Amino acid sequence: MNKNKWLVNLFAGFVKLTGLLPAWLFLKPKVHLAPGAKRKLPKSCILVSNHISLLDFVLYLLVFPGRTLRFLIAEVLYNRSKLLALFLNLVGGIRVDRNAKTFDFVSHALDVLDNNGVVGVFPQGRLPLKGQQFPFTVSTAFIAMHTQAPIVPVYTDGHYGITKRANLVIGEPIYLQEFAKEGLSEQEQLAHLTKILEETVFKLKEELKS
Repeated sequence: MNKNKWLVNLFAGFVKLTGLLPAWLFLKPKVHLAPGAKRKLPKSCILVSNHISLLDFVLYLLVFPGRTLRFLIAEVLYNRSKLLALFLNLVGGIRVDRNAKTFDFVSHALDVLDNNGVVGVFPQGRLPLKGQQFPFTVSTAFIAMHTQAPIVPVYTDGHYGITKRANLVIGEPIYLQEFAKEGLSEQEQLAHLTKILEETVFKLKEELKS
């Protein structure tokens, strides 16, 4: 674990250093803070965001340069090429096979959190299709219920491009366990908490109107 962590931190740092200027020129991120939020991420946390583009990943690397973000990444990207798979592993990606019945990614995510790391999650699991966004999946709630790490909700408007400027809103950290209801089955509880998390992320969009 320690050897892998050292390698990932080193390579991720190299990627940020070499890609900082072109990424900044293309994204030009403007960070907004919701009430009670801070720009600095907690020592151990789960960063949860809506998903607009593959550039969302680049955006967060740019906005949080001092932390190594270990994002859950779908198998479809890993399967595109061996070179891309190697790159994703080196920057700390945690592979999620959506067609498999195993949940190895959960134990990997919990391991990162137990070692004071940051796990990044796009709970929608995939990009919008014909403008239609997908609902959040329960995986984030499941991970959150098995750790003491807070969730940092983030919203991005996805305005990426040379002539555009990306806006993102960082929300106040929350502990999903505090929203749990008594008397619910595990499946019902996860569905309830996932709905709370989805509403929390998209509510941050209102900060862009002020």
